[in-house]
Amino acid sequence: MLVSVAAALAAPSSLAQVVLAPALFQSQALPANAITSFAVTCAPGYVATSAGVSNPAQGVTLLSIRPAGLRAYAFRFGNPVTNGDQRVTVVVSCRKLSSSAGKLRLTLKQKQVRFTARVLPGQSSAVEFVCPSRTAPAGIGFDRSPSKRGRPYAPGAAARISVRKASMHLGGFSFVVFNGSSSAQKVTLYGNCLTVVRPAGAKPERLAIKITTFRDLAGPGTQQFTHVCPKGWVALAAGYAVRSPQHTVQGAAAIMTGGRWSVENDAQTASIVELQLVCAVLRR
Repeated sequence: MLVSVAAALAAPSSLAQVVLAPALFQSQALPANAITSFAVTCAPGYVATSAGVSNPAQGVTLLSIRPAGLRAYAFRFGNPVTNGDQRVTVVVSCRKLSSSAGKLRLTLKQKQVRFTARVLPGQSSAVEFVCPSRTAPAGIGFDRSPSKRGRPYAPGAAARISVRKASMHLGGFSFVVFNGSSSAQKVTLYGNCLTVVRPAGAKPERLAIKITTFRDLAGPGTQQFTHVCPKGWVALAAGYAVRSPQHTVQGAAAIMTGGRWSVENDAQTASIVELQLVCAVLRR
């Protein structure tokens, strides 16, 4: 079962134009008993619409994934001493418009919302925020720990904060955060909003946005899921929502024309997860 919603942003007209959609992968070593921070930056002229974990590392906690300017995403992982050295692969979705006139370009407007309300122990908190007018949601992020790079990592409260929902709708973003620790905690949530900058006097053209939610059956253990955009469309972002406490999304990433998710199910029976893909295409 799937549910789709769609909208369009105004863009300039030209003879030939496409959305360029490279995926920038980076494999990163994660030493045991350490917090590792790094950033992945798109080439000049591109914007980083979203980012995610392509190949998760067993036993490692993703502490933070957030936009770092228009062209980059910053990551922070914690690897406990008992887990040994690990390696993770992340991916940043780099996007731009290519035009025969050379005037068409994408600009990201970032809206950062700090979740300052306390999440009480054993409870969930739902957070929603919207994109500015004439922009569309194109990427999400979170920061669930203020830990510094290089410090020893002992799984504590941050490892027990679970982002149960990180999804997009035509107006903005929806998050649900569960606090499984014994004390109140805070989380910072991020959203990237995409708009098309139109040169003065250019005729309007549409940048169509489609947000599709797939309902997949996740069995016991760890499973990989993939979904693709319609032919001719490119992927902007990947989101998700899980309702079972036994489900954890270890990785969600938009990769060129589709999305990839890694879901872990600790239960003995299968249940439904909601996986979301945001796609875009230029239309005259």
